[in-house]
Amino acid sequence: MVTHYSTSPEIVACGRTGSSLNGTSDATQVSCKLCLRTLEKKTDEPIRKTPSLAELRAAAKAAKTAVVVTPETAKPAPILTARAEWQRRLEQLPGRNRLPRGLQ
Repeated sequence: MVTHYSTSPEIVACGRTGSSLNGTSDATQVSCKLCLRTLEKKTDEPIRKTPSLAELRAAAKAAKTAVVVTPETAKPAPILTARAEWQRRLEQLPGRNRLPRGLQ
């Protein structure tokens, strides 16, 4: 016969009802698979709640202010056009034949 987990004589963990149910509060003697699953769920870590929209906004705002507060010690590089950047790269290569015609 199957032994169910029950904390009180009227209620068993799997939800079954009846006058002929064997119940015990000792988890080691339980043989009902649904009751065992219920016991396993109770021992697992609690379900983490998802953060609310207000919490997400506050976290994003805090991260944004943390980034803004950092001092800017490095001087930003001058913005070059794609053509100027390519010419700079070609000038760094060895030999005069790397530059386009007319720019030697």
